[in-house]
Amino acid sequence: MRRAGWGFFLFTVVLLLGGCRVDATVEARVHGAGGVVTTRFLLDREAVALLGGAVGEGAQTSDLSQAGWEISPVRQTSDGGAEVQVSKAFSRTGDLAVVMGELAGPAGPLRGFRLDRSRSFTKASYRLRGTADLGEGGAAAAGFANAPDLSARLRDAGVDPRRVEELLNTRALEGFHLRLVVDLPGRPTETLEVRPGAATTVDLSSETGDRARPVLLAVAVLSGLIVLLRLRRRSSHT
Repeated sequence: MRRAGWGFFLFTVVLLLGGCRVDATVEARVHGAGGVVTTRFLLDREAVALLGGAVGEGAQTSDLSQAGWEISPVRQTSDGGAEVQVSKAFSRTGDLAVVMGELAGPAGPLRGFRLDRSRSFTKASYRLRGTADLGEGGAAAAGFANAPDLSARLRDAGVDPRRVEELLNTRALEGFHLRLVVDLPGRPTETLEVRPGAATTVDLSSETGDRARPVLLAVAVLSGLIVLLRLRRRSSHT
């Protein structure tokens, strides 16, 4: 989880060091007991120029692939920028928290996400909770704290890690923009803008009709009646 999260936000770090703009959209779409989490990076022309032809390599895609993430081909935009997309499906409600943790890392901007699902006879209820927070001074967006060994490496290279962290945090506030999209069954898609300086609390609920159970029960009852009628006919003939 830590490697995947750090690999994801290292992409942002590289671009922020270059003073580029990064727009990130994280989508959590739920269907049934599972769903898919998709993240899109929209890079401006300066960001693409900074990374050159290695846009995908800058995101440490090998770490993401090993964690089960699907990396889509880089898409060029009309203004000379590019879009990078990664996604991962989950099949159980409890796995959403794991996927979000892999995405952001322990010190990233997405924290405490949880998906609950309960079912009654005729409906299914959903509740998704979590917090999106860029952190004090943009620290969570920069992702510096996700790599605890980075400070030691910088010191060994003769670089002051505090100065690098301060620079990243400042650039994150200026150039990093995060949007969270939540799609739960039975309610319109919700889009939340995560702004610097204030945590965004996510607590969304929905209900949807569950027609499968009544249909299955009706089929079971009908099948039982048919079997009972056949047994009675046999007994009457004997």
